[in-house]
Amino acid sequence: MSTTPTGYKNKIQLKKESKKNMIWNRGKTIGRGGFGLVSIANVQHQTGDQFPPIIAVKTAKVSASNSLVKEKKLLDLFKECPCILHCFGDDVTTEENEELYNIELEYASGGCLADRKGLPDNIVRQHTKSILIALSHVHKLGYVHCDVKPHNVLLVADSLHSRNKGIGEIAKLADFGSAKNIKDDQDNKEFRGTVLYAAPESIIHQEYQPESDIWALGCTVLHMITGKSPWKVEKRAKAEDVLYKIGCSHELPDIPSKASKEAKDFLKKCLIKNPKERWTADMLLSHPFLASIGDSHQQHCGRQKHCFPKLFRGFSPMHQCFHVHNRVQACRVQV
Repeated sequence: MSTTPTGYKNKIQLKKESKKNMIWNRGKTIGRGGFGLVSIANVQHQTGDQFPPIIAVKTAKVSASNSLVKEKKLLDLFKECPCILHCFGDDVTTEENEELYNIELEYASGGCLADRKGLPDNIVRQHTKSILIALSHVHKLGYVHCDVKPHNVLLVADSLHSRNKGIGEIAKLADFGSAKNIKDDQDNKEFRGTVLYAAPESIIHQEYQPESDIWALGCTVLHMITGKSPWKVEKRAKAEDVLYKIGCSHELPDIPSKASKEAKDFLKKCLIKNPKERWTADMLLSHPFLASIGDSHQQHCGRQKHCFPKLFRGFSPMHQCFHVHNRVQACRVQV
């Protein structure tokens, strides 16, 4: 049961509404990460009818909850966007004599995009537009997600109206633990995100701007089309070789021949080595690849809302890539 320990004083600022309006019981663990774990939870009691019967609870030890506290604040900031996973609140529990910080989230019964292999073209377009709506919102508020990938795009059950059209799920951007403020230069000092979805400038200089999210979006769209990693990596490949290939070579991820003409052109607008030449989220929302989705998509997402080259000038590529390898000790090469 969600409760606040008696001796707990001002370690984390909590919203009273969460503690007063909802009581939940933790169920099975459905995920783990560097932050802690994610569990399914049943809502046992609530005031009014503002919470669904099943939620997801993301948990960390209070002593190691800085990343989760930051994510909660960002989710509150982004709460008006229907294509970002919704946060219902936060609280602290005492379980097995340990103080835990929890944030209560919308439950994504469909899992994540990483679980889907080779999606139909109409579904790829639908989910791509959802991710772009989320990124446009995040970027306009002055932030970069820094870890866009299929694993961080969750699939929430859709309403009956849209399900009758064969869609069934809404894609929502999640996991803002790596996000940064665009203007915060001090946040540029270390690698963040996942190597195989990271933009070249992030690999080389640890630079994170909206353009970096667009590159990662392109890699995510590739995964939706092919069901595979955007980069071909041999099992015995060395980390420095992978970093050099993505950040310093002239290679680009392969665009499959089976992709539609519109999809190929869309990907070419995302996967450009020079970040200044990539299209923005708003520009991509007007691309012909998404034209068939129409404005009704965003309106429907709103109803879902809690109803329940120059780049390489002036530096040595080889030196920079090995420099990155020395610094990026926690980066994940996910295939």
